[in-house]
Amino acid sequence: MRTLRCISQVASGLLLAAAIAVSTADAQEQVNVPKIQSVKFDLKAGTMEVTGEVPTGGYKDPQIIRVEYIKQPDDGIQDFNFVATKPDGIVTQVISKVSAKYDWKGEIPAWIKGVRIHGSGDGVKVMKIER
Repeated sequence: MRTLRCISQVASGLLLAAAIAVSTADAQEQVNVPKIQSVKFDLKAGTMEVTGEVPTGGYKDPQIIRVEYIKQPDDGIQDFNFVATKPDGIVTQVISKVSAKYDWKGEIPAWIKGVRIHGSGDGVKVMKIER
């Protein structure tokens, strides 16, 4: 009987730990980076690097997400969202930098004349591609 009670308590503890882990994962939110500082292209390698500024330390997993179009835009500007996962808990209260790379996985399509990187609010940067 005592062994059964111990197993039951261990199982309850594991379920509680799993529930806390799930709720913590749900609490972490991916947001647009507030300020885009720079955009750099390497046309030969087909890569783009974006650096931005976040209001505190602890932001993680910055990503550049390409906007998918049904029809390519007439202005030839490809839109991207620059996002990062917000920190949870206590973090340093200092403006920090985050950066991410985007790999075009081959040659940049000929119709693209530039990119527009979206942060939040006024955090948008447009850059023309010189070919």
